[in-house]
Amino acid sequence: METSPEELAALAAPDAPTVVRAFFALEPEEEVRRQFSALARDVARRSRGRAVSGDLVHLTLAFIGDVATTSIPALKAIGDALPGTGAMLEFDTLGAWRASGVAWIAPQQIPAPLQRMHAELRGALANAGFEVDARPFRPHVTLARRCVQPQPRAGCPAIRWRVDRLCLMGSQLRPEGPIYSELAAWPLKFTA
Repeated sequence: METSPEELAALAAPDAPTVVRAFFALEPEEEVRRQFSALARDVARRSRGRAVSGDLVHLTLAFIGDVATTSIPALKAIGDALPGTGAMLEFDTLGAWRASGVAWIAPQQIPAPLQRMHAELRGALANAGFEVDARPFRPHVTLARRCVQPQPRAGCPAIRWRVDRLCLMGSQLRPEGPIYSELAAWPLKFTA
């Protein structure tokens, strides 16, 4: 995906930010987003936490952190080169990180196309000089934060997500919560 002249002009504007907090993510379609949002409200109530807003639901593939806005074209080029293969994810396990007070939902099984995309993305980012997280890939969707009584790990009715879109996102951290903006997106195709 190429950076348009308008995008380059916006980046060069005198009041434009010079740094963006960037990450590659998968974003669900609206129906799946609603399912995650309803579950987030329920989990937050039971955990005495704060539900993640439905418009913030995503699965992070690679968190990059603060980068110069001049790096966005290089990140877009990495997205352009990734395999455009989608996958079906089945989120069926609830859990929490007690130390951080975060409740999440995750799939028990990670489809091979998603594992490949993550591995290639991590390799491409490292080769381009971006810092990458060395921890194993554990895909999850954050449901609630600031949970006072995080619930133990448990199975749950599955939320099926047909992953058909990869995004490069920028975020701004604010006291009321993060604000995300899409910097680029790529469709993912399913093969038989």
